[in-house]
Amino acid sequence: MGDIYTITLVGFFVGVAGTGLGGLFAPFIKEENQKLLSCLLGLTGGLMLSIVAFELLPQSYILGGLITEIIGILLGIIVVISVEEITMGKNYNSLMKSGIILSISMGIHNLPEGLAIGSSFMAHKEMGITLALAILVHNIPEGLALVAPLKAGKLPNWKIILIALIVGVPTGVGAFIGAYLGTVSNYLISFCLSFAGGTMLYIICNDLIPNAKTLHSGRASTIWIIIGFILGMLTIF
Repeated sequence: MGDIYTITLVGFFVGVAGTGLGGLFAPFIKEENQKLLSCLLGLTGGLMLSIVAFELLPQSYILGGLITEIIGILLGIIVVISVEEITMGKNYNSLMKSGIILSISMGIHNLPEGLAIGSSFMAHKEMGITLALAILVHNIPEGLALVAPLKAGKLPNWKIILIALIVGVPTGVGAFIGAYLGTVSNYLISFCLSFAGGTMLYIICNDLIPNAKTLHSGRASTIWIIIGFILGMLTIF
């Protein structure tokens, strides 16, 4: 049981420290710099698109097959649209909503990463350590990606950093479950991955990229979308 608690702490550290470090960039971004915010939104859109295309959906397909993957994507999109409808009357701008929904989807995405850490540690300690370090590094740009829409939505820096830290918590929860059970249903992991992929895909297409162009109409945001896409590939492969 002691090993399970140690693995759980590793999972919490990997999740919270990874996204938290990315969130620490918030105070250095100025809201009045529209071009910079546009580029950061483009970077976020490209990064998220790469993660969806090369990590979430392929892994979902491998683990659960096409039907599970499609169901997860569709339910993810339905949930995002439902949240948008519920918050329609609230005093939130579109970027604030995008940032909040993106935070939720990243949290869901972090759960299966934690499951993988817990299961790997129980199988082979060395494999668990390697995977934990890889996910820690991978989570830093994800934390940074959270900053752009929340900052553009005029959320205070301390709240952005707090959200970035909280988003990493499901990694620890997943690590505990993975270590306790040893193995977890592939279909559950597949659904979580595709659900997160669906929510992210909708936010990228509906909010991040369009708003990046609205804030600054030049080519800069498009270039940063491509840079973000490549950066996402580098953190995965």
